[in-house]
Amino acid sequence: MHIFKPIKQIKASSEVGQQLKNAILGGEYRAGDKLPSERELIELFQVSRTVVREAIKSIEAGGLVEIRQGAMGGAFVKHLTFERLSDACNDLFMMGKLSLPELCQARMLIEPQVARMAARNCTPEQALALMEANSHENDSYAYPDTVALRSEVHYLLAEMAGNRFLEAIVKSLLILLRNQTIKFEPPTDEIHPLGLHGVIIDAVIANDEDKAEAEMFAHLEDFNIRLRKIECKYLDKQRSL
Repeated sequence: MHIFKPIKQIKASSEVGQQLKNAILGGEYRAGDKLPSERELIELFQVSRTVVREAIKSIEAGGLVEIRQGAMGGAFVKHLTFERLSDACNDLFMMGKLSLPELCQARMLIEPQVARMAARNCTPEQALALMEANSHENDSYAYPDTVALRSEVHYLLAEMAGNRFLEAIVKSLLILLRNQTIKFEPPTDEIHPLGLHGVIIDAVIANDEDKAEAEMFAHLEDFNIRLRKIECKYLDKQRSL
């Protein structure tokens, strides 16, 4: 039994795209899987090549698949990231509907609770992953890659929380923060000095929920102070130009 149904509606490409989207989001096709070929989709949906191509373009634009060329090419399901949510919020920043202080405030409200949940859930395997991520913070690259490396712990904690919606929010906030602050081009050790995550990681590994929450709050409070100073320097520099 096929998971797709023939399309007879006028807006056939939209219907085809929706069925493909549902199949991906429903887990019928997982990250890295190749969708049926163009010819197979034409037969399965009983539509024209143009309809199939328009449908594939629509789900590609939605970030669900990537198109690879060549003999082994086709439409492959992408690993779902949170860039789409972040892109929508970036538009709000551009329109002046969101501000950097609001973004920082949201992190202060959400990430301490995420750290608490991560401490509650932490397994030996996750503890090793946290320690490994923390050890890589010593690696030095050009800005902003080093800052991204020092943010990896936050991504891991979001995954460890065990709530996919909170994970999506945290990762989106981190992406937004990167996008909004990259123009400041601050020295890495000025915006995110080395060694700030150690006390958080220790608390999470020890399953100490209260301490994990408190240390994350303190960390973000310190980070936000640094960020405000860097933003002020940037604005002063812009005014002097």
